[in-house]
Amino acid sequence: MTKSERASTGYCGLDIILDGLRIGDNVVLKVDSIDDYRYFVGPFVDQSLASGKRLIYMRFGDHPPLVESSPHVKTYEFDPKLGFESFASKIHKVITEEGPGAFYVFDCISDLLSAWPTDDMIGNFFRVTCPYLFELDTVAYFGLIRGHHALRTLERIRETTQVLFDVFRHEGDIHVQPLKVWQRN
Repeated sequence: MTKSERASTGYCGLDIILDGLRIGDNVVLKVDSIDDYRYFVGPFVDQSLASGKRLIYMRFGDHPPLVESSPHVKTYEFDPKLGFESFASKIHKVITEEGPGAFYVFDCISDLLSAWPTDDMIGNFFRVTCPYLFELDTVAYFGLIRGHHALRTLERIRETTQVLFDVFRHEGDIHVQPLKVWQRN
């Protein structure tokens, strides 16, 4: 795989707007609910599997699973209540073992707020994890619940990620506002 290789979000229109996902992209979706995050995760998972990608689901949230159990999806479960260091180390160990080229779905990282004492820890986790995923030529999805994070944390995530979307509903329709799309027009 090369950094110029494209991957799909699972939505043709969104792929056109983005000129596709790039290998190395960390995609953050700022949403109002876990169901809005799930709306984007499902097609990404389906398209990734149809394209023959290795899909890894990083499960740690209090919400129902985002990715259904399947022989084609590797699911790893983590307990963030064991502390930041333990959680981050175990995540990085899995990423190292899975190696280059895997595609990832992370549970909604807003759920980490109930396990860790400060919002800054989420920003720290993101700032050390995403560059490592980028280095290994992966594509990874992360969800954030709007209104749950300090501006400082959101800015750190925005600085680190390659793709950031603001997802919102209006009159029953889902709208996507790209806030950051790195190295694309």
